[in-house]
Amino acid sequence: MIMELKPIDRTDRARSRTAAALAIYRETILPEAQNPERQILYWIDHSRGALGDEFRCFAIQRGRQVIGYLQYSYFREEHVFFFEYLCIRDKQQRGLVPSSALRSIEDYLAQNYRPGFTIVFEVAQKRTASGIWEPDKKLMGYFDRLGFRSVDFRYRYPILQSYDGEASFPADLMVRLPDGRTSVTSSEMRTILRSIYFKHYLRWDRPFLAPDRFGERERLINELYSKQVAEIGRNDSFGTNGDDKRSRLSLFTNQMPAIGALVDRIFGPRLPRLISVIVVMLITQRFLGSSWLLLIFIPSVGAIYCLAEDTNDARKLAAAIIGRFKIAQPRS
Repeated sequence: MIMELKPIDRTDRARSRTAAALAIYRETILPEAQNPERQILYWIDHSRGALGDEFRCFAIQRGRQVIGYLQYSYFREEHVFFFEYLCIRDKQQRGLVPSSALRSIEDYLAQNYRPGFTIVFEVAQKRTASGIWEPDKKLMGYFDRLGFRSVDFRYRYPILQSYDGEASFPADLMVRLPDGRTSVTSSEMRTILRSIYFKHYLRWDRPFLAPDRFGERERLINELYSKQVAEIGRNDSFGTNGDDKRSRLSLFTNQMPAIGALVDRIFGPRLPRLISVIVVMLITQRFLGSSWLLLIFIPSVGAIYCLAEDTNDARKLAAAIIGRFKIAQPRS
């Protein structure tokens, strides 16, 4: 069965889908790498008006079953995607991320963004019983097989849920570079770090912190960024590790969206209701047998559709349409 990405654009719609996707997020992401769920819900409702870049959340579905959660930021000027969370819980298919789920993500990005972008994400390291941080080799190996590559760079991400104790944690940075490239230039590395730290982490926290706490947060991230940039030094580029054959495969090439996907994106769940209204009106006109009734067909459809929407604005529009109708006076 085909995998689909279902956008989560508002918290007051498709609540069961949103809850199922976030449940998978809670179960599959390490606690120290999680954003508080209330913050995710806030940004779902406020990102469009507050950001010049994009913040998007999706439920990954097979049929009607939610099997995953995707959350990313897209930095327009840098043309970089930061995949914050990609988590799958699929009892029917082995493996961490089914290839069909990745294909649905691949198609969505190819059909909605200009080509030549970079994808970057973090794979948080795990702490052993002895307190040593080690790479999550199983997860990284799986993403290697999907064509992503780990960067030879000692990367750290800032602490998320509290601002006491350790200021940052180690993670492995993984990328998918355009044109099959396998090295990251020093300029690209600075751009990636600046985008992640300031355009994601710092901007994310602004609505939830008092001014003094936000100032402290800004200082913490500035210090972390300075330390990370110092690691770049005079290096011209940073190599990457991964499956050379798979990382050179041509991905993100399906730039022609399916007609069904376009229809769903434009009309959404309203299309069946609109079609039903049109069918009812056509049957009524045929029953009455007068072609002159076509003159009032379109405004009638609009009025009935507005009444079916059952919102204040829709009811006002319906009243305005009905008010334009004038009953002709009988001739004497």
